[in-house]
Amino acid sequence: MNDVKWIKLTTDMFDNRKIKAIRKLPEGNNIILIWVMLLSLAGRCNASGMIFLTENIPYTNKMLADELDFEESVICIALNTLEKFGMITRDENLFISVDNWAEYQSVDGMDKIREQTRKRVRNFREREKQKQLNCNKARNTTLADSSISYSFSPSKSNIHNLNYLLDTYSEDYKYITDNKELLEAVTDWMEYKDQKKPKGQNHYDSERGMKGFLNKVTYQSIKYGKESVIEIINDSISNNYQGVTWDRLENKKYDIKRKTEKSKDYIQEFIDSGGDVDFTGF
Repeated sequence: MNDVKWIKLTTDMFDNRKIKAIRKLPEGNNIILIWVMLLSLAGRCNASGMIFLTENIPYTNKMLADELDFEESVICIALNTLEKFGMITRDENLFISVDNWAEYQSVDGMDKIREQTRKRVRNFREREKQKQLNCNKARNTTLADSSISYSFSPSKSNIHNLNYLLDTYSEDYKYITDNKELLEAVTDWMEYKDQKKPKGQNHYDSERGMKGFLNKVTYQSIKYGKESVIEIINDSISNNYQGVTWDRLENKKYDIKRKTEKSKDYIQEFIDSGGDVDFTGF
């Protein structure tokens, strides 16, 4: 996908009533900076104003914090504020889109983007068509070589089965394999489970069970950030736990959520009062 190399900003943007109002809020100047950075991200994604890590993976607050180099709490406040002021929209899947994206593009630029979008749609349809053909071919093909030994087996080690799944289902677990530290943490966990006794309680006996763990790692990393997941896995190993203490991820989010909720109250009060709010102690 070709990214947009520029965005259009008017010279009087700082006279805009929304911009002025936001700058009076706590973290106001940072919110405006994040706003401009989101416009830049939307241009890089080149998807009619949508912002995402990939077309299938939205940015979480943690991922945006890492990407834009802000504290996660500031990102939470910024997104809530920008959404409240009608500058961005977040759908039920957490995908962010810039409202009125066309305003930040020229006529010639929009024509180019529309052509790129049409091309992207054509390519997507071709890929889907090819996938369907490959699936049909696979269903009609019998695996002749039964001597292939590289497969998931309850008698093999967790590490062996992990490598098999990551190789065989590489597209499904690309998020893990593309993140070196996260992959190391998952590998460390499997080695830990291989060494832990009794073996029967520490072995992933089924392909479905190990896939469930990998899916959990991916989901929790997207939701809470891969650094938090790595920390939880390493902590579970160091404390000799039977399983990964996933519930602790929610506790780690509590303080951020509390501060975010507080910011929502201040923003609403600011809007309702016409801008006359005392932010002392925020």
